[in-house]
Order: sequence, then C-alpha cells, then structure tokens
Amino acid sequence: MGEAGGGAERRVYPRVEARLGARVIADGATVEAQSVNISEGGILLAGADFPSAARVRLEIELAELGWHAVDAEVVRRGKDASGSETLAASFARIATEGGRDAIQAFFQARLGPEPAA
Repeated sequence: MGEAGGGAERRVYPRVEARLGARVIADGATVEAQSVNISEGGILLAGADFPSAARVRLEIELAELGWHAVDAEVVRRGKDASGSETLAASFARIATEGGRDAIQAFFQARLGPEPAA
C-alpha cells in the first residue's frame, strides 16, 4: 500500500484504549457499540449491524462525565480479529452539544493537561 512517510504516525491526537459504552445513530436506527480506542479526534467502535451512512451521530459514555453526543464522519468499516464489525469515525470539527468539549475533558482527566507549545 506504500504510504508516504515510511509508516510514520499520522494521527494528530494521541489514541488510548478505552472500553466505553457507545451508540451509533443514523437513518432512524440506533446501534449499541463499545469503543476499542478513542482520541480527541475520533473513535474506533466494535459492534454489529452498523448503519451504512457516511455521517453518524455518536453517543459516548465518558465514564464519570456521563453520556455525550457528537456528530462524526465514518472513516472506515471492517472486522476485528474476533470477527466483530468495527467502525472508525472522525469527530466533527464543530462541537455538538458540548460533545467535543466533554471528550477533551475526558482526556485531560486521564492524561493531564497538554504541554505548552
């Protein structure tokens, strides 16, 4: 597949493994899922029967911060080693009902504040 950059990490935000409850909502359907990993920019979910929509609304249970909703664009679909369906999504840049702010707060609570540039 020959990616430019010799396989260097292209992610803007650090990704952490996290098992969080989630729901994928699109086309009038809601599908229960669980996160595999999450970053401030996106999420990888495991589940079944994900909708085929390119844009979805995600509801994510951010531990003690509770459930938060954010709009997202589906980046890819696949299967993990156990055969479960996976869905990778990039969070919309525009905050959705404070969802992105809650995700940033979730990371700050676990990883500490970002170092000053």
